[in-house]
Amino acid sequence: MKRGSTALPAALAALVVSAALSAAVAELARIEVILAGKRRTAAVALAACDACVAEVLAALPAGWDFAPLIAGPDGRIGTGDDGALATPAGCTGSAGAAPGPADPPRALLRLEARAAGGRRALDALVGRARAPGVPALFWFGAPPGASVSGTVTLDGADADDASAPDWAGLAAPDAPDALDRWLADEGARVVSSARTRAALDSPPPPLAALAGRVRAAGPRGAEALVAGDAPPPSLALVPGDLVVSDALHGAGLLFVDGLLDIRGTLDFTGLVVAAGGVRVAGAGRLAIAGALWVDAPGVGGPLLDVAGSLALRQQRAAMATADGLLPLPRRPVLLGVRDLG
Repeated sequence: MKRGSTALPAALAALVVSAALSAAVAELARIEVILAGKRRTAAVALAACDACVAEVLAALPAGWDFAPLIAGPDGRIGTGDDGALATPAGCTGSAGAAPGPADPPRALLRLEARAAGGRRALDALVGRARAPGVPALFWFGAPPGASVSGTVTLDGADADDASAPDWAGLAAPDAPDALDRWLADEGARVVSSARTRAALDSPPPPLAALAGRVRAAGPRGAEALVAGDAPPPSLALVPGDLVVSDALHGAGLLFVDGLLDIRGTLDFTGLVVAAGGVRVAGAGRLAIAGALWVDAPGVGGPLLDVAGSLALRQQRAAMATADGLLPLPRRPVLLGVRDLG
């Protein structure tokens, strides 16, 4: 009797411990399921925030600093829209001055994304790229409307350094696949070398702001284009249209504040900007070692009308020379991210 009387309490105690352990394991499993769900929600929200950063950064225009971004749409500091930032759906954000010195220019973006019931916020520090412009031979101010009955030749390999990164043939504010289709539709009229990369989706070049800077720098005019080979690099601005009827050469930065109309030949080393589009006549030839930036014509018509020959090849040294004559706009780049939880 004594032995049986002690066995029952022990069995009951074991049953209680077993039940408690089972309950603890069940509770741990429940907590783990909850935590896994929260981790999944946090991961989805964080991924949405990262995507928001990428989209906002891709939409920021090239420039010299971030003053217009910080001032907001009205362009004035101290008003209600300071730092207003266009963001994709599911994401909100604002822009402000980054702490520290003003040079090099930087901005601080604060972004918050909500997805799958979760929320995530972060700070993104944005600066300007070291290289001017975009890594593309053509930079269009609008999706290309072009008439190409002649030939266009694109070579994204650097003319001086075979080991340098290749450039895209085209950059414009449109979906890259649409730009690639445009190039493909031109068929044999547009020939890209094997080292010419696919098209880039990019905001338009800030040509109006660049024109103001060129004017303020005291540029030369059309006389900067000469008949002799290897002219010295110079900063040149041509108000209105520029018609080239002879065989001319140039180097540095040429800004045409109208239509660049090639009826003869022009060989240029550096950056050519045509605010009113480019036309190359049937007997004309335009060759640029560097880059060509083209804006939409103000009176309609295609951005690019080539009945003759147009050839572009990357030359980073020539772009660096143009940048030395007058600082060129640069793309925004992400310098760092801080997760705010």
